Amino acid sequence: MKFQYIILFLFFLPLIARTQQVFDFSDTAVERRIKKDIMILASDSLMGREAGTEGEIKAIDYIVNSYEEIGIKPAFKDGSYLQSFTFMATPTYGDSNFLKIGKKIFKLEKDFFPLPYSANGSISGELVRVGYGIIIPEMNYDDYKNNPDINKGKIFVIETSIPREHASDSLFLKYVNLQKKVDTAVAKGAAGIIFINSSRYSADPSKYLGMRAFSVSIPVIFADRAVCKQILKGKKYNADVKVNIIRKTNTAYNIAGYIDNNALSTIVIGGHYDHLGYGKENSMYTGNIPMIHNGADDNASGTAAVIEMARYFINSPKKNNNYLFINFSAEEKGLIGSSYFVKSDELDLTKINYMVNIDMIGRYDTSKAGLDIIGSGTSLVWDTLISLAPHQGLKVKKTKSGFDGSDQMSFYLKDIPVLFFFTGIHADYHKPSDDADKLNYSGEAEIIRYAEKIIEKTDTMGKIPFSKTVDPSSKRSFFSVTLGVVPDHSHDGKGMRIEGVLNDKPAIKAGLKTGDIVIKIGDYDVFEIMSYMKALSKFKKGDKTTVVVKRGEETLTKEIEF
Repeated sequence: MKFQYIILFLFFLPLIARTQQVFDFSDTAVERRIKKDIMILASDSLMGREAGTEGEIKAIDYIVNSYEEIGIKPAFKDGSYLQSFTFMATPTYGDSNFLKIGKKIFKLEKDFFPLPYSANGSISGELVRVGYGIIIPEMNYDDYKNNPDINKGKIFVIETSIPREHASDSLFLKYVNLQKKVDTAVAKGAAGIIFINSSRYSADPSKYLGMRAFSVSIPVIFADRAVCKQILKGKKYNADVKVNIIRKTNTAYNIAGYIDNNALSTIVIGGHYDHLGYGKENSMYTGNIPMIHNGADDNASGTAAVIEMARYFINSPKKNNNYLFINFSAEEKGLIGSSYFVKSDELDLTKINYMVNIDMIGRYDTSKAGLDIIGSGTSLVWDTLISLAPHQGLKVKKTKSGFDGSDQMSFYLKDIPVLFFFTGIHADYHKPSDDADKLNYSGEAEIIRYAEKIIEKTDTMGKIPFSKTVDPSSKRSFFSVTLGVVPDHSHDGKGMRIEGVLNDKPAIKAGLKTGDIVIKIGDYDVFEIMSYMKALSKFKKGDKTTVVVKRGEETLTKEIEF
């Protein structure tokens, strides 16, 4: 069915009679069904199921058809299986990016790369070298001082690094983030900026457009080795620069079906169905040719499990809860779909009993971690139920925290008990090689049965209590300190918006709140999540500093100790 007809068709679905199917739940039948679902969802024809793409639409068709065949009703208030939301799509290069220096023309994505900071537009002008592009009055350091060539309308050539002799100086380290250099150059009248890295002392800036950055009013590019050599010849050159970055908002869809048992509370069973498409964002693949990332384990395995559990619970005699089966999109973009759902008014959150998240359960391996059940500390009943439910010799590990980066986190932040079923990271994670032929289907079928048994044991318990958990330790962090917040990946303004604040961490002790936008930590400006992480990396345990946040129309400065 073509997608343009889905919405019209779904509008009339409530009028169409459904016949509830009775399914065979033997081991072989369950394994056969989930294998079929995964083989289709992880096929090349779905092009990696990236949120906002044609591949996602094909996945929608398949999942919606599956719920229809099972007899699961649409979950959303408009009578649809679909909940739409928008997000900022990964920017792409248009067809008119151009760089000419002197008489030589350079190649896009080989010799030069427009950066996320850049505005679109064309400029022509004389190149002027500005060293590192840094001004620090406290140290009487100014790369712009005594440079007679610096005039408005010129194209500034700036080194990406900082002076080696100041490599550990906090006043210089804030310039490691190029946004500060860009802002300084704009203030000095630059018509455009070409970043170079002549020393290899520092890493080249990200050539990847998907990095969030606060864009400015002039073109900004990074020039690779060939351009760098041309510029450094010592001659004066004129340059022609044209930047054409395509930025647009995409629409993605959460998919949900509902079993209404006229109960007081609802159990949410979910998992994301999106993946990485051709791997332009978040891929671990290092090849140069774009390849389809089929995401068989991540998360066709979880999507198939949610569909299979819908088959099971529509036939289950356990009727003391309603059941919402939801497949989230844009999880790979930063939990955007699940975050949107819990902020919407589609379901009264106070009526949610708990949430079960199924993400990557296709690689069960007893020689490794086996099955990790994350969130066992989010309700006092979980440990007992996990132990009592029959699991046929599954090797089970429990993790108390409600965090770990998947969709259950959006519910945990709303004080809802969660469980997250997960069989671990593997060598094919976020690579084109995460294919359906590598999955352990009998192991996944056993995990699905185990999850169903745990859920059934809650049938007569009423609404189970929520417990805050001890948050993940800094051992799992790339930094020696943590602020203790969850970033909002859907925020596309300046700064890092806080999605949630963790217990007993520096942020909550300093009085930071959900919704605050962090714009500065100590001396380091925060423009987006990347610069936020870089700022954190400059501190160690025991350090005291300030955090500047926007709260509504107010700008607040908070004292903080790591």
